[in-house]
Amino acid sequence: MTSPAHTTSADTSVPEKKVRRSRKAISLSIGLVAVVGIAFATTACTPQLVAKDAISQEWGSKNAACAEKIAQRESGLDATAVNTSSGATGLFQLMPLHKAWIKSDLGYDWSEMKDPYKNAEAAKLLSAKSYAAYKDGWAPWRTTGKAIQGGGCPA
Repeated sequence: MTSPAHTTSADTSVPEKKVRRSRKAISLSIGLVAVVGIAFATTACTPQLVAKDAISQEWGSKNAACAEKIAQRESGLDATAVNTSSGATGLFQLMPLHKAWIKSDLGYDWSEMKDPYKNAEAAKLLSAKSYAAYKDGWAPWRTTGKAIQGGGCPA
């Protein structure tokens, strides 16, 4: 092996080319990451979208629209809403007087009523109990406090 200072004219090695990386590929990669990031950020689950999903899953297509209007009126679709004077909690502002049957029928502690899915489930059961007793499933959310047999959506 010879040192570079002692090379002969018979040395056939080719001088190394400088490798130049394309800035275009790097720019495109950064751009793609930015677009994907923006797409995720704008389609992220907001608390309101989670609330609407919980309502539609529990109430089904027939009653979801009315249930969503009630939850909007009661809590502004805020699953963590608590009325400081009455203690009403969650999307449907369920009253503390319902604690016992929520625990016995659903197995949920009152603190779990801030979970939108559990609150929607409890509200649906409350609606069913109201319908069985008064033939008005929406009675718990009527502003008059009176059941209307076969009554429509109160919101």
